[in-house]
Order: sequence, then structure tokens, then C-alpha cells
Amino acid sequence: MNEVSLKGITKSYGAHLAIPPLDLDVPKGKFVTLLGPSGCGKTTTLRIIAGLEQPSDGELTLSGKSVFSGRNSHFVPPEKRGLGFIFQSYALWPNMKVDRNITLALQQARKPKDEIQERLGEALKKVQLEGYQDRFPSELSGGQQQRVAVARLIAARNSILLMDEPLSNLDAVLRTEMRTELKRLSRDLGATTIYVTHDQVEALTMSDIIVVMKDGVIQQMGSPYEIYHQPSNLFVAEFIGDPRINLFDATLEQRDSRSVLHIGEIEINLPHALPQSSGPMRLAIRPERLTLHDAPVANSLPAEVDVVQPTGSQTILSLTSQGNAVTVLIPRFVERWPSRKVWLELDAEHIMVFDSRSGQLLQTTGGPIRQENAA
Repeated sequence: MNEVSLKGITKSYGAHLAIPPLDLDVPKGKFVTLLGPSGCGKTTTLRIIAGLEQPSDGELTLSGKSVFSGRNSHFVPPEKRGLGFIFQSYALWPNMKVDRNITLALQQARKPKDEIQERLGEALKKVQLEGYQDRFPSELSGGQQQRVAVARLIAARNSILLMDEPLSNLDAVLRTEMRTELKRLSRDLGATTIYVTHDQVEALTMSDIIVVMKDGVIQQMGSPYEIYHQPSNLFVAEFIGDPRINLFDATLEQRDSRSVLHIGEIEINLPHALPQSSGPMRLAIRPERLTLHDAPVANSLPAEVDVVQPTGSQTILSLTSQGNAVTVLIPRFVERWPSRKVWLELDAEHIMVFDSRSGQLLQTTGGPIRQENAA
């Protein structure tokens, strides 16, 4: 069952069409992330679901109930949609203490006092803020204020949670901790969560489903594994991954029922034939799928090591190969590479092949992509 359903939703600002006709179904109980660069329409889509923006046309249903219909001029205001919302700015009342910030909606709904206190205690315990209920937001750190916003969601027990870049104002350590807390919150409440971010690490670590958007259009919707290992086009491939994916110009040739990629002076036999394609291609390979050697081996390109950046458990190497900037990810701590001149081995099993004109994926680890799916 789909908890949130958008059918042909559009949003225009004057003559500017910010959201072309958009179809999106969010299954019940799933953690779904809207991911994309600034201006891609992800926050506008979330605000439409919340009722903070009114669409120009289309149909929107929540839990099977219509909350917007362009055909019938039907619009349910945000306060009647029963949604939980965490904003980037926390949205706490500065003149109210923590306990009242958490329970204000419950009090307005005239919940019994005993139930309100029970929910308050449970929420404070889950976000590790017991003993902070008598403080004002100004007496809390940024991370603690964000936890108050999370506690408010816990106390409200909404079945649909909307989160608009709630971690962007936090430092790196706290952001990692809060990712875990928000994922646990969604799971414990059994809630359907729609999360907006431009941070692909957040999307990959927290989501059941990722929706990648560009210019108001969904580029791909799938699991984190599918988005990372089987990107539908070059935009998704380049946007997902840190360090970014490596791209090479290549030419595809069909030879004796085999597909052969030419990159510079080397040839790579693809493990799966692409009989329907030939000509210029864009080859893509993740940094962790490149191997460095001190001497030439099969499927290798000459390269020079420029910069070595140890990050702890991994090391990022920046290289130059045939005029291309290339990144390699080493799964250990390395302070310097012993030789400047190296050879890059490309793992043929993990090469992605994209059509250079359309940018659509033709082949990935699992083999060729059917032509109707590549369009």
C-alpha cells in the first residue's frame, strides 16, 4: 500500500514551471529520500506534500485520502493532514521550555494530561534529553535543539514524517549520530518517512528508497544499492558517490560476438556483449574498483600520482592519466605512494558503459541494460 501518492503534480511560479508533471508513490513504512542538487525541486515537492505549497495541478493522497485535487479544486490545509515535520531551522518556540515545545500540539489536541506526560517522558528518554525539560531553546546546543525537534515527532506519533535537511546545521560528528537517531525513530514508530537532502551520504546510509531529482524530474528511483551500482544515466552516476565516479571517453567495437572497449591504446573485453551498440561511449568506474600497479598489466592505463589524502580507514589518491583526472580509493591508511608513475587496472566486471549522446546506461555489473529501460 502506498502511504503517499502524487499523480501528475505540477507547480508553477508565474511563467516558470518548477515541477513538471510528477508521479511518485511512497510505500507505507519506508524511509524515502528525495535527493538532488539545489534547485532540483525536492524541497518544493516536500512542501507540497506538507500542504505548505499548493500545487498548480494534479492529485495528492495521504493514507488513501485526497488532500489535493486540481480537478476538483480540493485542498486540505497542513494542520489537518496529521503530518510530523522537522525543519532545517529546528522551528522551536524560543519563549517556551523544552517540555512545552514537545507537547504543545498534544495539549492543543486536548489529550489527557497523563498521556501527555507519558509521551513527554518517552520522547525525552529516546533522544537522551532527560532532565532538560525545564530549559529554553537558547540554553541548548544546536544538536540538543535538533533532538527537541525529534522528540516532538516522537511524542506526536504521526504515521507520516517529513524531514527537510534537518542535519545540515550540525557538525560532522553530531550529524553522524543524528542519522542513526532519525533512522531508528522511523523504524521504531513504523512511520513512512520522506527525507530531503543534497547530501548523498545521508541518502545512502539512511534510505530504503532514494529518489534522485533534477530540474523537477525524477531521474531514478530505487534502493541505495541500485542507485550506486546501477545508475540509470550519467547524471545519477556522477551525483552519487564520494569520491566521485571516474569517467573516460571510449569507443565500443563489436568483434566476433564480443564487445570491445577502446580507451586510448588499450582494449577491454566486456564480460557481457552489447550487440545493439557501437561507436563513442562514456566509460565509468568507481574509485574503489581501480587497482594500482608498478608495471603494466592487462586492462591498465599509465598514470601519475599527484596527491595522496589519507582519511583514516581509507586513502584517496588523485592521479592524472592521459590528460584525465582520476581518483582511486585505497582501503587502508597511506601517507605517500612509493612511486609517482603507476598503471591503473580497470576491473572489467565493474565497468559501466553509457551512451555518449543520451547519457543512458547500457551496461553495468549485472550485464546489458534492456534498450527499453535505457531510454
